Amino acid sequence: MCMACGFTSTTYDPCLDISLDLEPNQGVSGKSSLAKSNNSCNVEADCMGSSQNCGISTLKGCLERFTRAEKLGSDQKFFCQKCQVRQESLKQMSIRKLPLVSCFHIKRFEHSSIRRMSRKVDRYLQFPFSLDMAPYLSSSILRSRFGNRIFPFDGDEQDACNEVSSEFELFAVVTHTGKLDAGHYVTYLRLSNHWYKCDDAWITRVNESIVLAAQGYMMFYVQKMLYYKASEKQAASWCDVRK
Repeated sequence: MCMACGFTSTTYDPCLDISLDLEPNQGVSGKSSLAKSNNSCNVEADCMGSSQNCGISTLKGCLERFTRAEKLGSDQKFFCQKCQVRQESLKQMSIRKLPLVSCFHIKRFEHSSIRRMSRKVDRYLQFPFSLDMAPYLSSSILRSRFGNRIFPFDGDEQDACNEVSSEFELFAVVTHTGKLDAGHYVTYLRLSNHWYKCDDAWITRVNESIVLAAQGYMMFYVQKMLYYKASEKQAASWCDVRK
């Protein structure tokens, strides 16, 4: 959006997942309280002597940061079609249309060309079992900025945003342990309201506290109505087998 005249241009970018930056250091109180409440499990996000690895982040905080308006610097001026000159501007990301399954990828691997080094960020990330994606939708952001005025989107149906519910349920978490050049992936999978740890050929049932303490690298959320329909269908199939 042009900061001189308010002209706004929109670009659509289809994606399979959303890559999120971890929030800046928020302290260690949240992580410590989680560790105390889950005495049977170990929080994987340990402080490694670096401020970047200490403290916690939250998935909602990462999404808020992803959709926050960003003022572009004077060296990044864009050409305003209304002013017909390059102007300073605001850039803001938002989600136009929700998929049935939302995949979030956490940027845990950092590369610095200045320092000529790469490393993994082991900061702990809090993520919920239920997630409302409504605050991060384009329609919600426009409504908060301009009120209840209706803004049609080019090339899409006006009711496209209402095709999918904004309520999602967590059903899979992928974790990464190890360093940048070597590590191991483990998946936690939710099936019929039970969680399972998939570690290569070993699959074991775990409780929710183990999942919450995991160092999330990728998280998969499914539309809530779709998740419950699948659960009901599976429960019905189990009844048929038992008969």
